[in-house]
Amino acid sequence: MKFARVVFATLIFFSAYPINAKEFFNKALWIVRDHITSKRLIDEVIQFAENNNYNTLFVQIRGRGDAYYSSKLVPRTHLLKANEFDPLKYILKKGKNKNIKIHAWMNVYYLWSSSQKPFQNDHLLLNHPEWLDNKTPDYIDVENILKLTKKNKKANGEGFYLAPTHPEVDAHLQNVVTELLQNYQLDGIHFDYIRYHAFGWGMNPVGLKSFLNHSSTMPGLPSLNLQNKPKFSDFKKSAISKFLEKSSVRIRAYQPNCVISAAVKPNLKSAHKNFGQEWDIWLDKGYIDWAVPMNYTRDNKLFKENISSIKKGLDSKLIENVIMGIGVYNQNYKSSGQKIIETKKSKFGGVSIFSYTVFKTDPAYSKKLNKYMD
Repeated sequence: MKFARVVFATLIFFSAYPINAKEFFNKALWIVRDHITSKRLIDEVIQFAENNNYNTLFVQIRGRGDAYYSSKLVPRTHLLKANEFDPLKYILKKGKNKNIKIHAWMNVYYLWSSSQKPFQNDHLLLNHPEWLDNKTPDYIDVENILKLTKKNKKANGEGFYLAPTHPEVDAHLQNVVTELLQNYQLDGIHFDYIRYHAFGWGMNPVGLKSFLNHSSTMPGLPSLNLQNKPKFSDFKKSAISKFLEKSSVRIRAYQPNCVISAAVKPNLKSAHKNFGQEWDIWLDKGYIDWAVPMNYTRDNKLFKENISSIKKGLDSKLIENVIMGIGVYNQNYKSSGQKIIETKKSKFGGVSIFSYTVFKTDPAYSKKLNKYMD
């Protein structure tokens, strides 16, 4: 059965995007949400992709619990509050005309990062604070944390996350995915922030209660030596994996050719331990077609170490299902270029560059980088 799932995932991968042995077939680029707020900006994105031979775009249509598309479930972004423009509909049309694949990039659990309240009255941060994840087994006081964040930007880390362990969070996100599938014909869905905030998080009270229904232990309390007692770390990981398992079934049912991908931490051990991302299992079981490691370091040694971690942890048959993420925002083109070369040597399935924003600001960068891409 396991072999069949691997074959199925691999067939989906090859049928959607075949690999050319001499060069990357999959040349992807992340497009951050502020570059899709008008037809003019999207036209520029598509023209750039065409001119620079990018054939896949991860287009951010969900940033902080908001929508850059037409939705009855998710509040419209503040950047589009003055008009009815549908960025996703428009860029899908433009991409199809140019044979560029458009993958809807969703920030899954990441909900809010500002010290100011959302302007939308129906934003989840305001309406469902009980859905938020925490480092302690308490409900989060949103008002208090916003006040602290105004004084100290690092007071709340990256910001507010939804709790993967809360069943209502899972149900809501499944509905969000379903609505997208019902209203748009997608080339792919790209799940980002499909993880916990950091090590030590995952203590949402409702999630903890769910865990305790399956175990007589709780983090920080003495264990009762029950046989086959589930570990809390495994419970946390399984919450995310179950979300992906269910959503992948939905996606395959609605749109069988839609490529499912996830942005993941590049070191497998750290991904499991600190962020609840067992992405080697996601690939192995066919929940995702592509894993996109965010190997954004500018340190070449660390970049190679992350690659080594991936090769050791993955079945060799799945190496081609890895699209290596490389950052250009924190290094020069020669440093990024060396990482592209290393990615080719490792025979991964392609490369994804983070992000278009750098090239928009510095057009010369992309021209210099292109010689490494072919």
